Amino acid sequence: MTAVWHRLLFLLALLPIVATANDLFGQEERLPTVDEAIQLIADADWDNQQLLLDFELIDDVYLYQHRFGFTLRDTNGNVLEDFASYELPAGEPKVDEIFGEVEVYFDRLALQLPVTSVPLVDTELEVRYQGCIDKTLCYPPTKKVFDFPSPAPEKKAPAAPAASPSDSGFLDTLNSDDANAFNRWMSGHSLLWIIGLFFVGGLLLAFTPCVFPMVPILSGIIAGEDNPSAARGFTLSTSYVLGMAIPYTLAGLLVALFGAGLNLQFLLQQPAAIITSVVIFVLLSLSMFGLYELQLPAFLRNRLHQPGEEKRGSLVGAAIMGAISALVVSPCVTPILAGALIYVAASGDAATGAASLFALSIGMGVPLIIFGTGGGSLLPRAGMWMEEIKRFFGVVMLGVAIWLLDRIISDTITLGLYGLLLAVYGVQLGALEPAGEGIARLKRGLALVLALYGAVMIVGALSGGSDPLQPLAPMTQSAPSATASSTPDSANTHGPWQTLKGQGNLESALARSQQAGKPVLVDFFAEWCVACKVLEETTLSHPDVLEAMAGFDLYRVDITEINADSQAIMEQHNILGLPALVFFTPGGGEIPESRVLGEMGPERFIEHLDKRVMPAL
Repeated sequence: MTAVWHRLLFLLALLPIVATANDLFGQEERLPTVDEAIQLIADADWDNQQLLLDFELIDDVYLYQHRFGFTLRDTNGNVLEDFASYELPAGEPKVDEIFGEVEVYFDRLALQLPVTSVPLVDTELEVRYQGCIDKTLCYPPTKKVFDFPSPAPEKKAPAAPAASPSDSGFLDTLNSDDANAFNRWMSGHSLLWIIGLFFVGGLLLAFTPCVFPMVPILSGIIAGEDNPSAARGFTLSTSYVLGMAIPYTLAGLLVALFGAGLNLQFLLQQPAAIITSVVIFVLLSLSMFGLYELQLPAFLRNRLHQPGEEKRGSLVGAAIMGAISALVVSPCVTPILAGALIYVAASGDAATGAASLFALSIGMGVPLIIFGTGGGSLLPRAGMWMEEIKRFFGVVMLGVAIWLLDRIISDTITLGLYGLLLAVYGVQLGALEPAGEGIARLKRGLALVLALYGAVMIVGALSGGSDPLQPLAPMTQSAPSATASSTPDSANTHGPWQTLKGQGNLESALARSQQAGKPVLVDFFAEWCVACKVLEETTLSHPDVLEAMAGFDLYRVDITEINADSQAIMEQHNILGLPALVFFTPGGGEIPESRVLGEMGPERFIEHLDKRVMPAL
């Protein structure tokens, strides 16, 4: 009823216009159109991360404050900014015949709409407003759309389709640690070139810490065979890699459909996903100890069975393990993967997203296939040694399960589980058996060392330890002072770095830095992110890097815990995955095209500071 009543009042307000228009403007004059009465000019100031709007109003024309609306989208319709928190300046109070007590603007209105981050694609700004001629006419709600080109420099397309991959742009992009470089390169090349780039990039990613945990998993699958061979190793490792490619391909499709707001990396670290993966690895490890044999149900085995292919079920199992490994074991984001996600999220091109990430995963899998083929031929045939190797990889699977569980349990409990695993495995190897001769004596000695070290880790865990390399540290170090122990979790310090937890603490820290006029580097990290720890140990703590950032406020935002607050932080700052480093100017705006996604060495990081960050300060 309220909406109908407003429309009725609006029509009644128009009735006196027909009768009085000639008196007000003369017989030969007409009422000005909305574009004549309200002139709007829009511009993009990407350097200061804002959009500028300038309204020029003729005499006696005003704009309603409460009728404004702004939406920034990419060319595929994905909303980039809705400016929901933007506060309009105060207007003049007015009692309106339709809306009652309102605030309005006369003469001229200049607005600066802040943008959270500079878009890397073409955008369009939709502006909604409504104005009136005082005591004469109210115009209907008006909507205007302004197009803004991408601020990223344009890339020239290849001169000819037959150009070779030795193109310097291809090599420069492949060698880049900047995710935006991959995004810019893809925007100017064909799908075939993009697939080639990501295949070669996947080959390079195969040697990063995020992929290393897949090696023992694949080894365990091959070791589970009764008669491993090069041919069998090749078949199993290929099935594993194809299974690994499925989640990557689906990720490309989902990000293209739902945009950057779909944070797959974060979703896959939910406790339910981790616990499910832990259970699978435990079941797989128990099969290595001979408690049972994992295979497909009988009705599926009968359908799949063909002469000479009795192990078809294990191929499906290898593919399933590959998919699980890609989902949970390797959760880190690298520059080339982040570049693909940025491009796909902005373009909405599902085909490009699926094809590029499929090529990336296959490139990552090629070294695994080579390793699996060689490993299959090197493993011994059935016998006592084969049983020992199976049990060894069973222990490795349990170690992977504990490593996954570490993301949702305390470090102290993790240390205790590692200790229990080593102690039990040492006893199983014969630590408590009488010493034999030759190899048997050496085996007992190694078993005894494992069992003793496992026992030490258990004792360390019971005393509050958390470091596997120094399990007894709490028993050998003095108690922390009262001052140190009173430091809240929301503001821990690690040298010049200040660790923050929670969206409110981050916003307060950024506000303090802006008030002090200091540039800021924010490191978004999580304990379950392998590359985050590598980046912290090799680059962010490097003396040359710290010296280069002497004038910065350095914040580490801990989003290890899987909760709504961490999700809100990642959505607010458009964090596609971890690790992610975001630079801010002294004025509080993010420096365009300066983000670091994934690992970066100290020398490259300092070069990145000189080329991308310092010129903007």
